[in-house]
Amino acid sequence: MTSNVAESFNTWIEAERHLPITILVDELRKKIMNLMSERREEVSKWGCQICPEMDKRIRASFNESRTWVVSAASDGVYEVHSFPNVTVDIIRRICSGQKWQLTGFPCAHAVIVLSSSGKDMTEYVDPYYFTQTFCASYSTLIHPIPTVWMPECPVDEDFLLPPLCKKPPGRPKNKQIPSRGENVTFIRCGRCGKIGKHNRQTCKDAM
Repeated sequence: MTSNVAESFNTWIEAERHLPITILVDELRKKIMNLMSERREEVSKWGCQICPEMDKRIRASFNESRTWVVSAASDGVYEVHSFPNVTVDIIRRICSGQKWQLTGFPCAHAVIVLSSSGKDMTEYVDPYYFTQTFCASYSTLIHPIPTVWMPECPVDEDFLLPPLCKKPPGRPKNKQIPSRGENVTFIRCGRCGKIGKHNRQTCKDAM
C-alpha cells in the first residue's frame, strides 16, 4: 500500500494547502477548472484513435519485440519465442505473461503477434485508452463562480468562534512522507560525519 496519489495531489496544491478552508476550496476549483480546460484544448489537437502516449508505447513494444519469432499453434493462439517463451491468445486477449490482462493494453508479446498476423492493433486495445474516452473524461464544464462577499454579522453570545489552538514549536513539516517500501536515499553529513537524511546546513548534533 502506498500514498502516491495523495502525495502527488499534495504536491500539486503545495502553494494553496496552507490557505483557510473556504479560500482553499475556491482555489482548488480554479485549478481543476483550468486543468480541464487545458486538457480539452490538448485533446482537440489529437488526430489519432489511441491517445498519443499509448501510441508511443505500441511503437516501443514493437521495437522491443521485432527480433522475436512467432509460431502459430491454433486459431488465435500463438507462441512467442522470446526470453522466456510465452503463449498469446488474441481471441481471449490473454498472454501468459499476465500483463495484457492487467492493463487491457497489448503487451510487447501481443504487439508482435498482432503485427505478424496482420491484425488491426486498435481493435485489441481497451476503449479506456481511446482519444474519444479521454475527451469524454474532460467534457464536463466547471463554471466560473463570481465572488460573493459574506454579510457582516455582529459577534454575540450565540456566535460560534473557532477553537483556540496553540501553534506547535518548530518549523512545520513540508516534506513528503515516504511510502512503505519506498527507497530513501541517505547521505553522509559533512559536519557530524553520520549517515542520514540531513546535511551540514540542517545538522543539529552538538559539536
